[in-house]
Amino acid sequence: MSPDSAQSSSQAIELADPTIPAPVIEPKAFLGRQPILDRNQQLIGYELLYRANAQSTDAQFDDGGRASLMVIASLLQDIGPEQVLGGKFGFVNVAPTTIGDSSPILLLDPKRTVLEFSADAEFDEACLSRITELRRLGYGVSVTVNSPAILRQPVFALTTHAKVDLLRVTMDKLPVVAKLLRGVSGRRVLVAEKLETREQATACLALGFDCLQGFYFARPETLSARRLEPSRTAVLQAIRLLLRNADVMDVDNALKRDVALSVKLIRYMNSAGMGLSTRIDSLKHAIGLLGYNKLARWLTLLLATADSKDPTAQVLARTAITRGRLIELLGEGRFDTGQRDNLFIAGTFSLLPAMLMLPMKDALADLELPASVAEGLLTRGGVFGPYLQLAEACEDPSLAGVAALCKQLDIPPKALNLAQMQATDWVNSLGI
Repeated sequence: MSPDSAQSSSQAIELADPTIPAPVIEPKAFLGRQPILDRNQQLIGYELLYRANAQSTDAQFDDGGRASLMVIASLLQDIGPEQVLGGKFGFVNVAPTTIGDSSPILLLDPKRTVLEFSADAEFDEACLSRITELRRLGYGVSVTVNSPAILRQPVFALTTHAKVDLLRVTMDKLPVVAKLLRGVSGRRVLVAEKLETREQATACLALGFDCLQGFYFARPETLSARRLEPSRTAVLQAIRLLLRNADVMDVDNALKRDVALSVKLIRYMNSAGMGLSTRIDSLKHAIGLLGYNKLARWLTLLLATADSKDPTAQVLARTAITRGRLIELLGEGRFDTGQRDNLFIAGTFSLLPAMLMLPMKDALADLELPASVAEGLLTRGGVFGPYLQLAEACEDPSLAGVAALCKQLDIPPKALNLAQMQATDWVNSLGI
């Protein structure tokens, strides 16, 4: 936030009547769901929908990837899969750019999750390969059919479900589309969505559709739950320990320092979607069953979807993680594995003052970072300081200082450009 913006906010607050108590706003998580019924009008699952607040009646958002993250976070970390799905299928809207190896969709139960792509999504070879892998893991895949053209695309051969949007495919064209769908090789579940009348329902059943969804049966309902907010410091510290492959007792102690973090993790592990035969009664037990890689992915989702009154919070989180990944990549061949982990932490933690609205010294007070990392963060000195300076210089539109720092660190410009692209692609794969 710029100084001018901060000043404007401050002035707006001062105009409020000091005699009227400010309302206590309890942080809430919101999630929309709309039933999907089979031919016998039995519930088989829900499409999960982004909702900004309790009054929202549609999924209004500027960033589809961010909306998908918030849906997954609300499902897993705030409300709970058993409360939302009750053992039925969850249809989750995703984009080709948010299904990478580190995507939080991997936290969802593959046997009960259908990944739903919009009709205008574009699929390159890498994306198709990734969808093939997700199918192998057990995830369902759905695409929306708005025209016959989608049937000729390679992605359609990978689908388990096909949705026909009745607002886009008119009833006079529906028989032709249904015939084409039945003629495509491979068995897939046919779903008619945005169905609004009895006549549409009768026609779809006669044409062989397997499932129906729309206002005729039920409008989407909005579920809500109180949102517990762990501190960013606690989440970042836990991620640091996992990246260092620290002892499980150290990870356990780090999680215990934040009650909200502990509660969220145990709630997630004990959800019906995890399919565990026994209840989790300790953090150490949860860590052991979840594993470091999956726990790190869960924490990254938590960091990326943290509720904040600061509109720049998500941008800061993305910038911090990109910065960390960039200098970690630049350290390859120059530092051992442990030091490269510390490079990542130095880059990620370099924006803690902006995230926590504290001086760097205070932000680092309880983190017990290695001396080399602390020195780089506090003074931009030591072995890590120049790498931080280079990452910061790359974010300056003028690129002032980039050439000099590359020369100082003996980093060819081409290597820097490659690392920047790789860092951006990696963060995109996280869905942040």
